[in-house]
Amino acid sequence: MINFFRAIFSNRKINLTCFGRTDTGKVRQHNEDSFALRPDQNLYLVADGMGGHKGGEIASRLAIEEVIAAIPITELKKSRFSPEACRHLLLEGFRKANDSVLAYGQNDSDIAGLGCTLIGCLIMGNQAHICHVGDVRAYLIKDNSMVQVTSDHSLAAMTSGNDESQPKNIVTRCIGVSLDNSPDYHLLELDSQDQLLFCSDGLWNMVDDDTIFAIISKAPTPESACNQLIIQANEAGGRDNITAVILKVD
Repeated sequence: MINFFRAIFSNRKINLTCFGRTDTGKVRQHNEDSFALRPDQNLYLVADGMGGHKGGEIASRLAIEEVIAAIPITELKKSRFSPEACRHLLLEGFRKANDSVLAYGQNDSDIAGLGCTLIGCLIMGNQAHICHVGDVRAYLIKDNSMVQVTSDHSLAAMTSGNDESQPKNIVTRCIGVSLDNSPDYHLLELDSQDQLLFCSDGLWNMVDDDTIFAIISKAPTPESACNQLIIQANEAGGRDNITAVILKVD
């Protein structure tokens, strides 16, 4: 199953074009990824569920719904020019998402242990406020180069060398496991032609950074770039669910 959403909107300082797409991949039977584009809130989210088909789908969807609900438009108007207020809104959204997923798992023994990795971006003026937990990633494409903004919360990121005995596919921080897994926060200044990519590990595990950069930098639109990234990940094996969201400053 493939889902997609396109949006174009303006704010006071920059114009953004954005597109998001998710795909089940070639191996999994169900898609546990979720994403949301909310131009009315200047909010963009990607979540990668864990805990099996039912639990993973619920966790990723519930987490995104809770963050959206925690950032009402009335609060955004008050926070428009305050970076600290924007940071607080995102952190509060992540806290509520964590509480809700935890409570859901505690009330249903069949899906106990469900959780998700999560990344959220709130755009205010020309600033991008980004929070994340887990190994969902943000990349910034700027001035003919691409940099990874986020650092993975995973054993793979923590393990040095090539110790194959370590289970490197395990995340060390996520939504729905404990109350103290606070997200990392990043603040970026955006300029004309900058692009942001938010993606699940089903993309970056299958497609290397050089190829991701080449696809995004050459694609005429975020929609074209997302479509090509999904195709490339599936051609490389599609071993996991694949989600990509791209924002471009016009």
